[in-house]
Amino acid sequence: MKAWLKYSIATTLFVVGVGGSIAYNQLLEPYLNSESVYVATHSLNADAPIQTGAWTRERLLKSQVSPGAVTNPAELAGMYTAQPMSANQQFTAMDTEADPFTITPGTQDVPIPSSWIASVSETLRQGDYVDITPLAQPQGTTTSSATGNASTTANAPNTISPGNVSLNNILVLSVHTSNNQEVTNAAPPTGTQTIGTLYNGTGNPSNIDLKMTTAQAKLLTSYIEQKTQLFITGVASGNERGGGTQ
Repeated sequence: MKAWLKYSIATTLFVVGVGGSIAYNQLLEPYLNSESVYVATHSLNADAPIQTGAWTRERLLKSQVSPGAVTNPAELAGMYTAQPMSANQQFTAMDTEADPFTITPGTQDVPIPSSWIASVSETLRQGDYVDITPLAQPQGTTTSSATGNASTTANAPNTISPGNVSLNNILVLSVHTSNNQEVTNAAPPTGTQTIGTLYNGTGNPSNIDLKMTTAQAKLLTSYIEQKTQLFITGVASGNERGGGTQ
């Protein structure tokens, strides 16, 4: 082989080898060690529909990818947020859920009229979660047949045993006024909304609808049959939704 040809081939192999190494180090290796995930484009409330435009694709190093991260946008279509999300947060299986307002087997829409409610927050809205606390019945007045004297005695204590059923972390399906008008949030007439403040859109909450399991609904019925009033408080929802068994 002629010397010039030998050196040309050697030079070509060297260039290809160096170039291939550079290409691998700068392009191929980072690609192989990364993964495309979907992140929120803006902050989202819990139980909010994940609409088109609420996510964008981002390629991250595999060491930065959260467990259960969503890698296919089809997994987000028609889904809802299971908890609040911040901008640029990765969507994971823990952050998404099917429409929580759908009545599924083993659950039901339970209307709570104002006559059952001892107290409820004026800021309660659809999508909030609440705890229900049965209040002890008020004291009653009895008259002794022997003396004719009136005395105040406490009613019999509540003998209901809830077992393993909890009336905590229950989803609010809707909130209505006494005229059955739905209560929604509205921005203040002027200025910006204060953080943490809910503005009354159409009236004060009076009647509410809750999504309960069958067991929760039966327990609530037992309390109502004893004319127990309900103290309803809003709570921050976590990953464990609802309480008790069906």
